[in-house]
Amino acid sequence: MASFKLKFRPSAVSGKEGTLFYQVIHRRVSRLIGVDCHIQPHEWDASASSVRLVGTPERQAQLELVVSKVRWMARQLASVIAEKEKACLPYSVDDVVSAFRCLPPCQTWFDFIRSMVAMKTRVGRLGTAKTYRDALNSFSSFRQGHDLVLDALDGELISLYEAWLKGRGLKRNSSSCYLRTLRTLYRKAVRMGLTTDKDIFRHVFTGFARTSKRAIPLESIRSIRLLRLPQGSFLAFARDMFLLSIYLQGMSFVDLAYLRKSDIRSGQLQYSRRKTRQSLYISWEPSMQAIVDKYAHQTVGSPYLLPIITRQDGTERRQYEQMEHNVNRSLKKIGGMVGLHIPLTTYVARHSWASTMRDLGYDLSIVSAGLGHESLRTTQIYLSTIDTSAVCQANRKMIGKIVGV
Repeated sequence: MASFKLKFRPSAVSGKEGTLFYQVIHRRVSRLIGVDCHIQPHEWDASASSVRLVGTPERQAQLELVVSKVRWMARQLASVIAEKEKACLPYSVDDVVSAFRCLPPCQTWFDFIRSMVAMKTRVGRLGTAKTYRDALNSFSSFRQGHDLVLDALDGELISLYEAWLKGRGLKRNSSSCYLRTLRTLYRKAVRMGLTTDKDIFRHVFTGFARTSKRAIPLESIRSIRLLRLPQGSFLAFARDMFLLSIYLQGMSFVDLAYLRKSDIRSGQLQYSRRKTRQSLYISWEPSMQAIVDKYAHQTVGSPYLLPIITRQDGTERRQYEQMEHNVNRSLKKIGGMVGLHIPLTTYVARHSWASTMRDLGYDLSIVSAGLGHESLRTTQIYLSTIDTSAVCQANRKMIGKIVGV
């Protein structure tokens, strides 16, 4: 049976790091497999053939990553040899080395997430890329920048991360969002054969906790519409974007930002939700056109319907995010002007459309179809039979309630 042992070769240059490698032996023939890690001579324990965790806390963290990679290689080599033995066929040491080199490379957790961010960016899924990047930054902060191999992830570490998030004041849903994202990435790594599934997220909360009410009543929407604001002010613009979002069936701000003039054809707006890629159709009403007309002079020569994205130079996402931040800041002021007891944001518009439609007595299936929630289990069976005209008619009646028609 083949065997292997971790060894260390010091550098011929004094003070320089030496090389770690595995010596694989079978039938008195040996081969070497390099470990892509280097350590100083005093960090090697020759009697135990292992890496010593010494030095500063930062260096010890680096050495822990070396140990993780070494252990990963040991497990892979043991697995290859076990498979060769199980086959009950003659094999050589070169067969072992060849089989090992055909395995997926040892990848660190941070590098894997970065590769997923790059992949999503390449295919234009910038929102998902940002979600992955935010989760990486959070977990990296928890680890103080210290990376680890995928196989080193375990349930205890994930539980400690959840506790760390709570200690930083994150609410349960915010913490759950980070954990769900990391779970998604972990499952991708498992499917790619980069690690084995150890169900490491089973003891942390990855669901959705009930949150406080985010919708406002119809009377408050009317008050916001009738509020006297300086013409041409940013407060007026923020109020118009809030109302337009409601008129457009609770459209999210990112979808507002990316609306194109060409999306309106034959009295109908057709667009794809950035989040789900689902196509939605909305009857184009005079109240919508009135808001768009206010800002038409700011979109001359632009393919976009609204002056949210004003430059096409690769910074489109950053532009809409900054604009949403500014709009939300102004909406909070507007909320105070009409006596709201919750922070008014662009997301409140989406909740308010759904809540108002429900209060007007419309079926949940129509509300869900209007929002583009085709994944909701409670309404999914109805969506294929919902007539778009029914949603448009219901939305038209709701707008009439707001504008007093």
